[in-house]
Amino acid sequence: MAPSSDSDEREKPSWREIDRRRDRSRHASRDDHSTKEKSLSSTWAKEQYLKEVDKFFTGKKGGKEHKTALNAIHRGYGTSKFASAVHKYLQKYGIPDDWSTLMLLLDYKDDDVLGEVIETMKALAPERSTMERHGFKDKLEILSLTASSSQTISLIENIIKEL
Repeated sequence: MAPSSDSDEREKPSWREIDRRRDRSRHASRDDHSTKEKSLSSTWAKEQYLKEVDKFFTGKKGGKEHKTALNAIHRGYGTSKFASAVHKYLQKYGIPDDWSTLMLLLDYKDDDVLGEVIETMKALAPERSTMERHGFKDKLEILSLTASSSQTISLIENIIKEL
């Protein structure tokens, strides 16, 4: 005996019903957001979090004001604005950490600051490339000829011997 056509239709679920069952499945996501959107938002949130953590650990030197002050030193190099830009930076942030700015500060005319800059660069020199170390050494040799303080000259000569 063949089953009736009414029972066939009842036993077969419609596509709508199949989709509803699929949506209720524990394997399917119940959120409206796709996994791709979630991963994008979590990546963005993670980047924002890392920026905030970096700002926390860098302190004053992590903000826009610091970048502006550094740029003022670089733009003012070789002009009459250089000394004032360096003076403002040093008052607010102290000796900078980056090599390129330290190289510029070797032309600053304050012997106390010059000594700190040279000591900082001496500590950073092993991490720098051979070319940068040679540039530092050459700059120190020039400074030893032009420095006005005998204390600065002796410091420079000692560091040249160590390099």
